[in-house]
Amino acid sequence: MADFANTFRVFNQTGQAEEGRILSAEDAAREATGEHDHQHDEHMRAALEIARRGMAAGEPPVGAVVVREGEIIARAHNSVVSQLDTTAHAEVVAIRESCQNLRALHLDGCDLYSTVEPCPMCLSAGFYSGIRHIYFGATLADMEAITGSELTGCSLGAADAIKTGGVLREECLELLNSWRPLKI
Repeated sequence: MADFANTFRVFNQTGQAEEGRILSAEDAAREATGEHDHQHDEHMRAALEIARRGMAAGEPPVGAVVVREGEIIARAHNSVVSQLDTTAHAEVVAIRESCQNLRALHLDGCDLYSTVEPCPMCLSAGFYSGIRHIYFGATLADMEAITGSELTGCSLGAADAIKTGGVLREECLELLNSWRPLKI
């Protein structure tokens, strides 16, 4: 499990304070010094790539990758339309595939990258699978501005996996803005 700092004040990659997430002491120090880990961009670009594939297949453009020790162990895009499964969010599918690939229920040392901030269901899946850190690009509020219906006001409390927003946010938001959701 992550080493949590004794604070609930956190900062995104642009240095803005945010509520609802916590940082490890290591990540807080890294962000305080402005140090940027370019692997975050590489992993988020992989999530963007898979999100684009999903959008081309008629799915919402959300992609996720699970990374352990710098290596991507699973990639997934939303599959809610093709699977007729409201739980087939990119993050959940990527976590499922990671567990199968590693033949383990607990994803020790794994990080999750998602093009959109995980919803409460996906956060729960991350928590129960032991995801160490969640990185996301666009926010749920960004998604809600497009879809009109997202769960944006939920918090699972201090036991959440660590989340860092804003990784390639503009590119993730550009992809979302190019999408036209189905009107059901």
